[in-house]
Amino acid sequence: MTRCFAALLLAVAIPAAVGAETLGSVLQSHHVPAGRFPEPDLAQPITSWAASDGWAASDGTPFLLAYYIDDGSQSLRPPLRVIRYDPASQDLRRTDIPETSALFHGQIPMDCFGSALVIGEDHGLIHVEMHVTPSAVCLLFLSPRLTLRKALPGGLLGMLGDNLAVVQEGEIHSASVLPMHIVVYDLRRDRLTAVYPPAPNPYRRQFSRALQAHMPSDDWCMTQNAECNPDNFDSDLTGNVAVNEAAKVFAFEARYDAGGFGDEAQKQVQPLTVAYVYRLRNGRWEHREFLSQRLMGLFGVETVDELVARKPQAAFETPAAQ
Repeated sequence: MTRCFAALLLAVAIPAAVGAETLGSVLQSHHVPAGRFPEPDLAQPITSWAASDGWAASDGTPFLLAYYIDDGSQSLRPPLRVIRYDPASQDLRRTDIPETSALFHGQIPMDCFGSALVIGEDHGLIHVEMHVTPSAVCLLFLSPRLTLRKALPGGLLGMLGDNLAVVQEGEIHSASVLPMHIVVYDLRRDRLTAVYPPAPNPYRRQFSRALQAHMPSDDWCMTQNAECNPDNFDSDLTGNVAVNEAAKVFAFEARYDAGGFGDEAQKQVQPLTVAYVYRLRNGRWEHREFLSQRLMGLFGVETVDELVARKPQAAFETPAAQ
C-alpha cells in the first residue's frame, strides 16, 4: 500500500458521512450482512466514519468500518467503534475504543482522538487514520481481533511487511514553513526511527545556502511571524512512497520550496526535487539521495516506483548525492 500524505491532508476538510446515515444503511450499501446486529444498533445514526475502500465480498478480504454514534450534538462522542467482517470465515468482530486522558492502556490518547478518515488492513494489521486538527492526523494500529496496539501522530505512507510502517508525522498548521518528517515504526519492537530528513543531507545544505543568500530582513520576519531559519524550509512529497517489501526498500521524492522566506527568495531560489531511497540492512536504515532529474541517466528508470520495483539495490551500488 502506498499513498501520498499530502492528498490525505486535503481530505480532512471533507466529512466522511453527510446526513442521517445509520449503521444499517452503511452496511447495506457495502453489501455486508446485517442479520447479526441488533435492530437498535442498525437504526443508530453514525458520523465521521470510514469503511473499506472498494470492498466486495468476492475478493475475500475483510470488510472494515470505523465510526461514531451521532447523538445530534455536532461533536464526536467516544468510543470509536470498529467492525471487522471476514466473508470467508463469516467471522464478525466488534469493539469499542474509548478516549482517555490517562496513560495509554488500550485506549485512544486524547491527542489522537478524531474523525475516522481511512481504514484498511495489510498483512493482518488494521490501520485507522484519524483527523485530529486541520493539519494533524493520527494513526491507530489494531490486530485482526481488534485489539489496539499503537497510536501514532501522523499518516500511513506504506507498509514493509507485517511490522514496519512508514509514517509521515504531522505538521504545525500555523507555522511559516512546513518541513516534512518521516519515521519508520517497528511494531514488533515498538520503536520509532526517524529517517527523513537524514543526516548527512548534501542537497538540503545546498538549498539552505541558496536561501541564506536571499534572506528577508529581520523586520519582515518579525512582521510575518516567520521563523526565517534557512536550515528549516518547506518540503513535501511529490507523489507516493514506493515500497518493495521483499527487499525491505522504500523510496520517495521530496520537493524543497522557498515558501515562507519572502518574495525575493521565492523568485531567486528555485524548487528542488530530490529522490531518497532507503533500505533496512543489519537492523539499520541506510539511505541514498539523488536529483530526481538524474534517475534515468543513473539507473535507466524514470520514477522511484520503477527503481524500487525493478532495481531495489541499484541506488546503494552508486555513490550518493549524484
